[in-house]
Amino acid sequence: MGWTTKILDEVRARIAPADETLEAARTRRGEVLGALKDYPGRLRDYASGSIGHRTANDDTDADCGVVLDRRTYPELGPDGSEVGPEAVMNDVRKLVREKLKDAHPGMATRLSKRAIIVKFNEPLSNDDDAPDPSVDLIVALTRRGADGLWIPNRDADSWDASHPEKHTALLTDPPEDLRRLRARTIRIAKAQNKQYSTPALSSFNIEALALECITKAESLGEAVTRWFEYAATELKKANTKDPAGVSPPIRLLLDRDVVVQRLESAAKHMRAALDRDDDEDAAREELAVVFWKYIQKPAGKESKAALASALRSGNGAFNRAGIFAPGTASVLKTPASFGDDQVR
Repeated sequence: MGWTTKILDEVRARIAPADETLEAARTRRGEVLGALKDYPGRLRDYASGSIGHRTANDDTDADCGVVLDRRTYPELGPDGSEVGPEAVMNDVRKLVREKLKDAHPGMATRLSKRAIIVKFNEPLSNDDDAPDPSVDLIVALTRRGADGLWIPNRDADSWDASHPEKHTALLTDPPEDLRRLRARTIRIAKAQNKQYSTPALSSFNIEALALECITKAESLGEAVTRWFEYAATELKKANTKDPAGVSPPIRLLLDRDVVVQRLESAAKHMRAALDRDDDEDAAREELAVVFWKYIQKPAGKESKAALASALRSGNGAFNRAGIFAPGTASVLKTPASFGDDQVR
């Protein structure tokens, strides 16, 4: 194992979600879905999002959905009378609140563009920054003669085609060694993306790119480098396609030139680290430019290239004098699995 992979394993340790946070998120998700077991027209439910996909870092929401038979609601959606999602979402929201209010008196709910947001307001400890996992619930409809589901779009008072169940299957299906490598790559890429005050990519975009390019067994250092190089090349040409082939391409969160510049810079330093994989200091210095919140440059190393890149990208881990500010690094977490054995 080269130094690039060893150092990336340090990053994985820092970003790993605590087991109790994952357990609380899954339990709360189960409670919300359980409240709807007798809802009229209910066919099934599903897990989605980073916890469902086993790619969570410090994510504290559990995404899920309940699938309704469109034939029970002939007025709803594009296969019906084009009635929007507002009324049925509010009906489901009220039922969840009614079923769970005694067990969770502080619970609050609201509607977003897509989902019913269930906030429990029950932090897992007395710490000010203690996790308090919420649940994002999508009320979905089956589609007539087409793959996937109709999911709400409250902004347009309509429904959009998507296939969250297939997304989860693609990211969690065997072979296990490939699933695990892809999940590790995704988690590290998500952490790099979130270092910026305005991330360039959605988590789902990062996952979709990983499905395209992480297709064989290799070291973590090689896989993460491959992801950055592939993402930069592909996003320079076009937006990422929906892995399920149902939704439109995934939109970028920033202008394309900004997104590509960030990815190309990260790819360059990842490749440089791999090229000097037998030299810990050299690899660490390159990786510290990419993961400035998680990796400290070797003592006494003052790389002008690293400093210039960090300042251009708004890297808050360096001051104007080029000194790494150790207080910006995350606190090391030490769950045994580094988050790799997350279950749905």
